[in-house]
Amino acid sequence: MAIISTNRLALVLLSVGIAGCSVNDAITMAISKNPQTAFRKITKNNTERHIKKKIGSRELNEIYALARADDPQAFIETKAIIYTRSYVNKVLARLTGDIRVVWGNREIITPSNKRYVKYTENYKSRAIVHFDKGLVTVETLDQKQSQQSLQRAIVSTLLTPDDPRAVDLYSAKKIKLSGRPYLHGLIEDQKGRTVDGPKTAESYAKYLLSNRYKTRTVKTAKGSEKVHYVQFKMVSDYQNRQAQNYKSDVVKYSKRFGVSKSLIFAIMKTESAFNPFAVSSAPAYGLMQIVPSTAGIDSYEFVKGYKHTPSKEYLFNSHQNIELGTAYLHIVDSRYLKKITDPVKREYATIAAYNGGAGNVFNTFSKDRNKAAAIINRLSASEVYRKLRDEHPRSETRRYLTKVLDARKQFINI
Repeated sequence: MAIISTNRLALVLLSVGIAGCSVNDAITMAISKNPQTAFRKITKNNTERHIKKKIGSRELNEIYALARADDPQAFIETKAIIYTRSYVNKVLARLTGDIRVVWGNREIITPSNKRYVKYTENYKSRAIVHFDKGLVTVETLDQKQSQQSLQRAIVSTLLTPDDPRAVDLYSAKKIKLSGRPYLHGLIEDQKGRTVDGPKTAESYAKYLLSNRYKTRTVKTAKGSEKVHYVQFKMVSDYQNRQAQNYKSDVVKYSKRFGVSKSLIFAIMKTESAFNPFAVSSAPAYGLMQIVPSTAGIDSYEFVKGYKHTPSKEYLFNSHQNIELGTAYLHIVDSRYLKKITDPVKREYATIAAYNGGAGNVFNTFSKDRNKAAAIINRLSASEVYRKLRDEHPRSETRRYLTKVLDARKQFINI
């Protein structure tokens, strides 16, 4: 009797679900020596073209490659990422289209990992918060009531709550203003008072309109239009204040999962610059930039005891994001990299793995994981660091390791 591997079975289920294969066809493919060839033969070219339209040629080739490999976990993770990424891209494309209609091609600004962007007033007003620069820009294209629209947008920006249920980054829906602002402690008015409630927000908005109001001209579908805007900075030590805002959670989960506080803070700064609404195309969400279908599933199961894919709303919640992110650092350290015996070397590897995966950490030293672990254990900590910094297969991860270690120095005494 032929034994069907997990990854082949997954490909079978995928083909039945997407391509509409019969059960007999699915069985034929599952027991074939080359599932890719069988898949193409059974589904024929027209169906394959249909599938490529649905998930993309590159993604389909990834599925073929993984179907030939004996790595079912990688298959499942890749499939999940493919569909999640596809959904996020569709949402982002819709948002981009809505922005283009109002602002034109040259003024399309969308949320990212270190930049909060929120549109309101039918996309005519927007707030842009650069967490890596500590700079806030609020602007509007409303020509009839520019001052009133700009004032509303400023107040809304200052009082936006640290609550993902109140904020939809992918639409122009109005923000529900209630609870503690996510910019709490980061903005001070002209008198040095913390802006943290309706009264101080209204007062500061009026001051900004009287003293910081500016205009610029942009080209939209309607022609040349005037943008009315204000800019203001966060407090000078905003990053330390942000760290203080999340300190209680960091301390709590640092103790629970045995992860250094300074490392958690450094990961947060490097991943999102402390932007609780951070998003990326991975797709990853929140302070510690967790990908729901990979790190999200692993850490959620570890914390809650059952498998579940956390939503972006769940990950935008700073308490939950720090919990899962710290749990994932623990998982990487104690599970995926447990063959590395020295804690300093293992920490370097954990930082690199958080960004580029444990597999790539081992591949830096050898394609064989056991050999790679033996090499790492034989080298000094500084040699392991240099190897990861200079020879890791992903340039992003090489830079990431250095950034995290540099950022960590800032939070040693917090």
